Amino acid sequence: MNAPDSAKTLSPANIVLSANTFLKTLAGWLVWTLLVSPQAFGTQNTDSAISDRKHPNIVVFLSDDQGWGDFGFQGNTNFLTPNLDRLALAGAVCQRFYVCPVCAPTRAEFLTGRYHPRGSTMGVTQGDERLDLDEVTIADRLKSHGYATGAFGKWHNGSQYPYHPNGRGFDDFYGFCSGHWGDYFSPPLEQNGRSVRGNGFVADDFTDHAIEFIRKHSAEPFFCYVAFNTPHSPMQVPDPYMDRVKDRTLKFFHEGRPAEKEDEPTTRAAIAMVENIDWNVGRMLDLLNQLKLGDDTIIVYFNDNGPNSFRWNAGMKGRKGTVDEGGVRSPLIIHWPGKIPPGQRVDQLSGAVDLSPTLCELADIPVEPDPDHHLDGISIAKHLVDRNAPKISRSLFSQWSGRIAMRQDQYLLDPDGALFDLSNDPTQQTDLAPSDPPRTASMASEVKRWRDEVFRSAQAQRPFLIGHPTRPTALLPAQDGKCRGPSVTRSDTAPNCSFFTNIRSTEDTLTWDIEPLTAGRYSLWIHCTAPESAVGAKLRMDFNGKQLVGTIEKAFQSPLRGQSNDRVPRKSESLMKDFQMAKLGLIELETRQGICQIRLAESLAKDASIEIQAIEFRLESD
Repeated sequence: MNAPDSAKTLSPANIVLSANTFLKTLAGWLVWTLLVSPQAFGTQNTDSAISDRKHPNIVVFLSDDQGWGDFGFQGNTNFLTPNLDRLALAGAVCQRFYVCPVCAPTRAEFLTGRYHPRGSTMGVTQGDERLDLDEVTIADRLKSHGYATGAFGKWHNGSQYPYHPNGRGFDDFYGFCSGHWGDYFSPPLEQNGRSVRGNGFVADDFTDHAIEFIRKHSAEPFFCYVAFNTPHSPMQVPDPYMDRVKDRTLKFFHEGRPAEKEDEPTTRAAIAMVENIDWNVGRMLDLLNQLKLGDDTIIVYFNDNGPNSFRWNAGMKGRKGTVDEGGVRSPLIIHWPGKIPPGQRVDQLSGAVDLSPTLCELADIPVEPDPDHHLDGISIAKHLVDRNAPKISRSLFSQWSGRIAMRQDQYLLDPDGALFDLSNDPTQQTDLAPSDPPRTASMASEVKRWRDEVFRSAQAQRPFLIGHPTRPTALLPAQDGKCRGPSVTRSDTAPNCSFFTNIRSTEDTLTWDIEPLTAGRYSLWIHCTAPESAVGAKLRMDFNGKQLVGTIEKAFQSPLRGQSNDRVPRKSESLMKDFQMAKLGLIELETRQGICQIRLAESLAKDASIEIQAIEFRLESD
C-alpha cells in the first residue's frame, strides 16, 4: 500500500501546528492559500459548476474514540495531521464542544438535535443503541429538500430496517451497523442491506465509497456522512502508517491521576490510525477541489467521545465512558469558504445536539417546529460566521449509566456534586461546591429536572423487527440475542460483532425478542459453522407456540481471523470468521411480538459443537 507516500505529497510531514503558534501559522497559511495554492479548500471560484446552487453540499466526518488532544492543531506534536490542521486553520474550531461518553448516543444526538435518552439510545449494544423510529434525522430533513444522502462506515443506531440507515434518510449506505468490528482488513460489510466483502483497510474503503458517492452526485446538493470506526479498538492499521510512528520520538504523554497509566504501544497505534484518517480526509478535500465543489461544501469534523486509552489530553480528567471533560470534550471543525472566516475560534458552549439545527440554518433548510419532538440543540451558525456574535448563556447535559454532568456556561457540576469553574480549572482540580452552595444547589435542581423530563421518553424494551415490506430480509446477529445453557458462550465478552459458540446441548438456548411487521410465510436461515460430526443434527425454532425443525446438512468450518492484524492485544472485541447459511425451513408467522428460541433438538456428541453468528428471516409471501 502506498498511502503514506501519497499522503506526503498531499500532507507534508513537516507541517505540524501547535496551539501556541497558531496565529503565526494562520498568517503563513493564508499566504500559502492565496499565493501558492488557490485551489486549497475552496477559492470562491465563479467557474464552479454549481456555484449558484440553492443549498450547499455537506460533508460530515466523525471519528471513533479519538481524543480532544489527538490533533496537531491542538498542540500535540505526536500527531502529524496536516489536512485536519489546515482545515482547522481555514475554518472555525469550537473548542468548548461536547459529545457523549460513548459512541451510539453521540450519533443519535448529531442526527436528531435531541438528547439521546429522548430517542431511547441508552446503550451501545443489545438493541439499546437503536434510535426510536419517530425521531427525525438530519438526513430526513436534507433529503426532503432535494439532497442526495449517503452514509459510509460505522452506523451504530440500529441494524434491522427501518432502524437501518436506509430507513433513516440515507439513500446509500456502505459499512457496518454494529458498535465495533473485529477485523479492519477486507472484512464482511454490507451495502444497502446486501452482504459484501470489504476491499482493503476499512477507513480507506469507506472513503473510496464516499468519493464514488460524491462523484455520482456532484451536480446536485449532497449530504455525505463518513463515520470512521477508527481509532476504536482493535488497534489495526496498515504497515506504512505504523512504520512511520513506531520509532517516532513522542513528546506528549498522559497527564492525569496517579492510577492512570499510559500504554505507549496503544498510543502509537492510535497515532498511526489517526494519521490514516487524516490522509483519507485529505483525499476527500482534494476531490472536492478537483470537482470545483470546495466553495459550495460545508465540511464538519468531530469525535464521538473521549480517547479510548490514557494518552495526552491536556490534563483533562477522564476518558471514554466518563462524563468528565476528558470523556466528552471534542474539537469541532466547521469549514465553508467565504462564509466562515478562516481562523475563527468559537468559545460558545456547544455540543453534538447543536449540529443538526446549525447545519440546517447554514444550508437554509427550515426546521419545522414539532411539539412532540422539540430540539434540545440550538443553532450556532451566527457564532461561526460572525467573530463578534455574543455568547448565549445555556446549559448542556451529559449522561452515561445514570451518571449525569451539567455544564452551565463556564461551570461544571459533576455526578458526585462537585462544582468546577472550567475557565480557570479545566482539569477539575478544585471543587467549588463548599464555597458556592447557591450555584451548586441550583444546578443540582436542574439536573433532577432534566433527568425527570428526558429519561421518561426512553423505551426500556423494544423488539427487533422482521418482515418490513420495504426490506423483507431481516438479519438478527448474535449481538442482538442472548444465550443460556451449560455449554454455550459468546465468542468474547462484548456482544458487538460476537457469535455464539460451544452449542452442543439441548439446554443451550439462543433467544431474540422479535416482532413480525407483516403476517405471512417466512424462511429461516442460520448463519453457522458445523464440523462433520454435527452433520445431520437438528435445530429447532420456537416462536409464539409455533415450531420449526430443520437439519444441518453440510459441514462448514473456518479459522478465526483478525488477531494477526492487531498492533496491541485486544481486550473484549471478538475475532471474526466466516459462516455458512443453512436453511431451517418455512414457517407462518403472525404480527405478534414474542421470544424466538433456537436450540438443538438432540444433544451432540461430546467432541462436537456448532457456532451461530446470526439468524435471518426472509418474508417469502404475505
